[in-house]
Amino acid sequence: MNVVLELLYVTNALAQLLREPIEKEKRDDVIEQVEVMLEKREQLLKHLPTMLTDEEKEMGKQLLVLDREVNRLLQQLKQQIQQDLKQIKQTKEAVDRYDDIYDSLAIDGMFYDKRR
Repeated sequence: MNVVLELLYVTNALAQLLREPIEKEKRDDVIEQVEVMLEKREQLLKHLPTMLTDEEKEMGKQLLVLDREVNRLLQQLKQQIQQDLKQIKQTKEAVDRYDDIYDSLAIDGMFYDKRR
């Protein structure tokens, strides 16, 4: 198969994957699939010929449009992950503050006898 055509297929599949809503429970699987596709794209880009036919140039234009969309979708996924991490951090801090209130009350008192 033509390298440019294969690159177009992989990029299109990546865009389709990222367009679908991603559930939090399945996010790790989607990220693994994205990494595999990005790695395959990287390998195909290394084998891209320097001289392109007119047909390949048209496919290249389609690739550029898809690539912009993929970058935008990846940026959205990154923002979702960052937002979830921020929310987890805030929840953890709230739980820690709640626990700290009761930790300070558990101090044992001691009595020192000054007489000898």
